[in-house]
Amino acid sequence: MALKIYSSASYNPATGKTIVVIKEADERETVLFNAELDGDHTNTSEAELIKLAVDWFTLKYVKDFSDQLRNDRINEANRVISEVQAQAALTDERASKAEAERNERFEKLEATVAQAVTELTAIFSSRLSEESHEKDEEMV
Repeated sequence: MALKIYSSASYNPATGKTIVVIKEADERETVLFNAELDGDHTNTSEAELIKLAVDWFTLKYVKDFSDQLRNDRINEANRVISEVQAQAALTDERASKAEAERNERFEKLEATVAQAVTELTAIFSSRLSEESHEKDEEMV
């Protein structure tokens, strides 16, 4: 890529800026931009004007573009973080519900087992009492 001055640099005393139009020397390429340089650069060499214009372009657009890309990536990362946090909250909620259901089932099972033990104890006690009573009657 070989850049050249498209038209002579023009200075605007009202703004204190020199406008330099830069164009790609190869007509098959499409690069054309106006650089707005601080101060009067009408007597500056073409090579220096091109350098200043490229520096201006880089500071104005390349940095902005890279900042925009970085900001887009940060925004995307923040969006993903929000989604992950929402998913984590949903997972925590489901885990809490599952734990509550498990505890409820365990309590019901515990109550059922306690009731069964009580009933079996009563049955065995009743049987033992009957057997003991029968033995006492046999002895008499």
